[in-house]
Amino acid sequence: MQNERERNIALLDFYGELLTKHQQDILDEYFNEDLSMNEIADNYMISKSAVQDLIKRSLSQLNEYEKTLKLIDRDKKLEGIIEEMKKENNELLNSFIKKIEKLR
Repeated sequence: MQNERERNIALLDFYGELLTKHQQDILDEYFNEDLSMNEIADNYMISKSAVQDLIKRSLSQLNEYEKTLKLIDRDKKLEGIIEEMKKENNELLNSFIKKIEKLR
């Protein structure tokens, strides 16, 4: 099972483009660059509480997108199917697997 940080990074990867550029940048710095809220606040000359609030609201938006669209859930199911197909060691299946993985 994913931990909360990994889930938030996945949410950002799948739905980040639906956020404003400002939201994307701050979430990227927080989750991918591992900056603290204080560092982010200093970078944007805003308060730490403003950063905290923006992260909270943005994650709420991302979770709503996943609740509706279920892209992460579908991706996990697809990954499970691919793993099962790999076990078959079938040349045709391996060809399909390569095509599917290129789409991801």
